[in-house]
Amino acid sequence: MRLWNVVIPWGAAQGAIVLRRVSNCSFPRQPKVDRPVHAPAYLEAYELMEENADMIFDPRDMMSERAYDSTSVSRGNSTGQPHPASDLPGPRAWPIVGCLPYMLRHPAFDPDRVYVFWQAVRDEFGPTFRKDMPGHSQLVFITQPEDLETLLRTTLYNPLRPAMASLKRVRSDGGADGRHHAHDHIFQGRAGILAEQEEEWWRVRRVVQRPLTASPLVAQYLPEMDDVAKDFVARIRALRDQQSGEVPETFNTELYKWSLESLGTIALNRRLGCLQQQKHEEAHENSGGGDEGELHPLRLIRLAKQLLGALHETENVKLWKYFPTTSIMRLQEAHQVFTDVALQAIQATEQQEAARQRQGEDGVIPSTSLLGMLLATPQLSREDVLTFILDLIATGIDTTSHAVGNLLYLLARHPHVQRRVHEEVIREVGRPQHLLPEHLTALTYTKAVFRESLRLMPVNVGIVRTLTCDTVLGGYHVPRGWEVVAPTMLLNHREDVFPRAKEFLPERFLRGSPWAPRHNFGFLPFSYGPRMCIGRKIAYQEIFCFIIRVLGEMHVDYKYQDIHLVNRLSYGPSSPLRFTFTDR
Repeated sequence: MRLWNVVIPWGAAQGAIVLRRVSNCSFPRQPKVDRPVHAPAYLEAYELMEENADMIFDPRDMMSERAYDSTSVSRGNSTGQPHPASDLPGPRAWPIVGCLPYMLRHPAFDPDRVYVFWQAVRDEFGPTFRKDMPGHSQLVFITQPEDLETLLRTTLYNPLRPAMASLKRVRSDGGADGRHHAHDHIFQGRAGILAEQEEEWWRVRRVVQRPLTASPLVAQYLPEMDDVAKDFVARIRALRDQQSGEVPETFNTELYKWSLESLGTIALNRRLGCLQQQKHEEAHENSGGGDEGELHPLRLIRLAKQLLGALHETENVKLWKYFPTTSIMRLQEAHQVFTDVALQAIQATEQQEAARQRQGEDGVIPSTSLLGMLLATPQLSREDVLTFILDLIATGIDTTSHAVGNLLYLLARHPHVQRRVHEEVIREVGRPQHLLPEHLTALTYTKAVFRESLRLMPVNVGIVRTLTCDTVLGGYHVPRGWEVVAPTMLLNHREDVFPRAKEFLPERFLRGSPWAPRHNFGFLPFSYGPRMCIGRKIAYQEIFCFIIRVLGEMHVDYKYQDIHLVNRLSYGPSSPLRFTFTDR
């Protein structure tokens, strides 16, 4: 049976399609969120393909594989014009499922290390290739910095980022299935700056970016962040084995706690107690016990990780666009529980802000906070602010903790670099009671180390844009409306852009280095333009407080197997971070 003979409209309002055999099925049973769930979206897609193999693998419906011809691309066509998009090289693709059959059968494919597969595809098809996926019917990958510059400059004034469409779905009225209305009053059909586009995205982004990117405003949170970093040094000393100095294999979670505690000083204007929890409280929380109405920082961390894990599934394989899937329902449930718990923390801060305002009326100046500043902004509704703070908490914990974990690992593997960092910290900063902004800006070599760690072991998986006009990329005329992906790992590890690219060489980011990047768009850890990471200056301040306090007092070592990156919504470590910390 031909595939398109069994697809029918599903919901005129959504404009989606579903297979006839599943169009009348009930929505999947919602999983219990407070226990880990492992059901990769790739597996869900593969099971669907297997069930419909007689239709999907009909060779008459298959798009032919398009080989790469480097001489043809460099010459252009006979008229000297770019090649049409139909000539883009790439693996075979089928309707709806795209190139999933090719990907799942490829010897280089590993769902935890998809960048290895991307590298193999680039080696086979060239630096610019088409790789359609479910929900991404016109998807182009670029791996040359010249093309990334073209992409970002072309889309600079209307940067459409097609990510987080599943988040937008679950935040729509009624959620993914139209039956969940608990948070309709919060989101009001809007998805926040993570998932919105064009005017709605810019309406919020232009207002919230100043408190998070203006250096004087970010610097006002430095004392609290510094206190968190000092407390974390004490936390390490309490956790590590008294003989060996090794921390438990749960140290990854400790970094999450440090990140949430630091972020809480900005987003919520208070300490959450992540670093003061006693062992019996942690065991109680990990067992799922406790009052549901009481905020446990560990529960907030676990729910944020579950939310991001569910988003990883739904954003990679978008079969939920065609019919209800287990992954979209898992995301909806994780999002609902995380929102409930995070709102408790936000509303507690709101009450504190209200109390300060009442004190201000009596002549006492209220303290400033990000939440307070945003709530006092006329252009933003309370619902806009709550949505933004929710997203800041969910995404900020994950990325910052991974960046620090990768940095510690690379320093442990390169003791001569760690020694230079320590020497610079002692020489330029010392061990002051309180850190000042000028302490952070004085660490030139340490900043180069941080940049090189983000290059070699990035956190961001890639930069994605939807073309707003026809654009020439890699010698091909790519039409408006197509999605373009620039994978970070493939760009960051190019030998022609970064000499000795596989080596950890912080000197490449110092002036006059022979190993300096050969292209300005070869390294964009926080993206570029209006869609740059809005929390980059906060992350920088958090991480440098950590470096100064931890490496100023301790030497870090790592004695186990090599760590590589595994991809979720962002890149994270493949193994537990069983570091050994020794007092200097």
